[in-house]
Amino acid sequence: MAQQERIDERIDRAAKRLLAAYPPGAMIPVPTDLALADERTAYAVQSRVSAALGTPSGWKLGGIVPDETPRYSRLFAEWSQVSPARFSRDVFHRVFLEPELAVVMGEALPFREMPYRLDEVAPRVASLHAAIELVDSRFVEWPAVPALWQLADGLSHGAFALGEAAPAGDLRQMRDAAYRLELDGETVLDGQGGHPGGDPARLLVEMINDHMAATGQGIAAGEVITTGTFNGVVEMRAGQRARLAFAGIGEAVLDLD
Repeated sequence: MAQQERIDERIDRAAKRLLAAYPPGAMIPVPTDLALADERTAYAVQSRVSAALGTPSGWKLGGIVPDETPRYSRLFAEWSQVSPARFSRDVFHRVFLEPELAVVMGEALPFREMPYRLDEVAPRVASLHAAIELVDSRFVEWPAVPALWQLADGLSHGAFALGEAAPAGDLRQMRDAAYRLELDGETVLDGQGGHPGGDPARLLVEMINDHMAATGQGIAAGEVITTGTFNGVVEMRAGQRARLAFAGIGEAVLDLD
């Protein structure tokens, strides 16, 4: 009991420190006096931070390593917009963009112990979308932040723009999707496929199953799940317009004031 109380106290201290580092608070260095023991501890810190940030509206995948279960964190209604989206530079420490594909769940996936398969998940997806994740971090050292602290910090999530929709089908079009990200009309990232996790549809299913196993909770209808960047990040400055196009899927537009 005493050991669990100490763990809970450490989780609470870490969460409070991260919350204090959100603007208008100042960024913080990675704590050296609060070690995170493992991923579940980091998720516990993340959960406490998320509970104070806003209304959950879905999930983001991030910190993706090939052949590993993708890590994930919450999206929030207050920090998500439908394209054309507009955010203020002043409410972030930094602004970097990631080109992503996201799904909107049309039907719930109830909790069950047996893992879901892709052919069970895909029919419950209402639509597939181009999406832009706006990346921020509460740490001075970003991007050189230890993986567990990045996870605790919501995988460096800042905000989210959901673009045009396309029929989801069997989700196999996600793997080799062609994309182009522009800033003020100039291409800054482009390619076809090459997602660091391989197939985003597979990552989606793995995330759903891991979440269920860890929490005993399902995925709700209407939730958005964005599946991680296809090609790193690019910095965005105030006054710029970003436009992301996924061939055959749609576009997302984001303005930064």
